[in-house]
Order: sequence, then C-alpha cells, then structure tokens
Amino acid sequence: MSNTGKGKKLASFNCDQRMWERFILRCQSKGTTATATLTHFIEMYIDGSLDNLDAVADHDLNNNGLDSRIKEIVAEYLRQNLTDNLSSGDSETILAISSRLDELESQIENKSSSIETPYHPQQNELEQKIESMTSRVEQLTDAIRKIQTYLNNQPKQRGKSYSRNSYTQASTPRMKPLTPEGLASRLGVSVETLRCFAVWQMC
Repeated sequence: MSNTGKGKKLASFNCDQRMWERFILRCQSKGTTATATLTHFIEMYIDGSLDNLDAVADHDLNNNGLDSRIKEIVAEYLRQNLTDNLSSGDSETILAISSRLDELESQIENKSSSIETPYHPQQNELEQKIESMTSRVEQLTDAIRKIQTYLNNQPKQRGKSYSRNSYTQASTPRMKPLTPEGLASRLGVSVETLRCFAVWQMC
C-alpha cells in the first residue's frame, strides 16, 4: 500500500486474473468502476452491513455448503444445456438407452449369481478309478514287502547228503523282486499303463 494523495492510500492485492477481468466487465456493465465498487464494499463491511456474509460463509464451509453449491450449479447448467440443445427425440433416445443399460446390468447380476461349477461325471469316474488302483498297488506292495521280510528271516536249514555222507547247507529260496511285468500282470493292466501311472504318482 502506498500514498496517492492526502488521506488516500493505493491498495494492491493478489487476485486471479480471470476473476479480475470478469469483475471489471461486470462493473463496466453496471456503469461504475472497480475502485468505486470496492470502496463501497469496504464501507458496507466496516459499518456492519455485511456481517451476515461471514456467518453464511462459516456455516457453508462447516457443512460442506461449498461442495453442495457447486453440485447445484453444475446440475442446473447441465439441465439447461440439455434442454436447450437436445430435441425431444434425442432426449427420448437417451432415456431409452439408459433404461436398456439398467436392464442389462440387472440381467448380468442375476446370471452371475446363478452360475455354478459344471459337473463332469467322466472326470469324477476317472479319479475314482485312479484312487482304487492306487489303493490296490499300495496293498499289493505292502503284502510283497511282508512276504519278502518273512522269507528272509527264516532260519537256514542243513540237510544230510547221503551220497557224500556230509552236511550241505540248504536254505529256503528267497523270493525274487517283483518286476514291472509281473506287477502289471497281477494288476491286470499293461506295462505302459503301469508306467504312466507311476509317472502320474510322482507329479
């Protein structure tokens, strides 16, 4: 603020350029100047004529009145703009599209809630067969292991040789390990099927 003459000061303040330009145009349209308008505003504010302005501003800020007012202005602008620029046919088309979108959205929600996991009987039967075969293999393997353990733990027997008149050692023959061909034969499947099953078990 600087002196401009006796009893007067030159006041300056920051203001948005676009806002200030609009303010100048508004003053000119009313046949006045920016200085006269601001001076009159200051006089009214000093004598208390604008005390309610502070109260309204505080109330609006505390209650989000500013956001509400902005929404009202935008809604009013859109309403007027649509009314002025759209024909009745366009308005009906927009309403029909909006109604159709609501209907489609409702159908999508209903379909989404009714979707269930599909049932595959062949897949379930195959899983049951695999489980049954796995159980049979485990039982057979356990039985073979027990038989081998039993035979290997049998005491060795000595037999008398009449031809040489000496004792020779004789032992119970041990059970040979079960080969893939033998196991496949016992299970009633092919060797290739048995190998595929073994690979599947390892995965």
